[in-house]
Amino acid sequence: MMKSGKIEWQYAILALGITVCLSGAFLMWDGSIFGENTSGIAAIIGIIGIGLLGIFTTVNAALIANQEKRSKGIRP
Repeated sequence: MMKSGKIEWQYAILALGITVCLSGAFLMWDGSIFGENTSGIAAIIGIIGIGLLGIFTTVNAALIANQEKRSKGIRP
């Protein structure tokens, strides 16, 4: 049960990262949606989204490395 909770948490970060990136891309595409130029804010939002995707990748890589170590009998 704990393992499935970790998987759901990881995919929540992935979904959040994709959503934030797409929101930043939309703001960059339609820069005057709030009545002013929002390209600077859109760039920052996109960078935050890319950071969240990086966190998702790092967490998955660490979990895979730990699983490989455990399968070989090495304590992580």
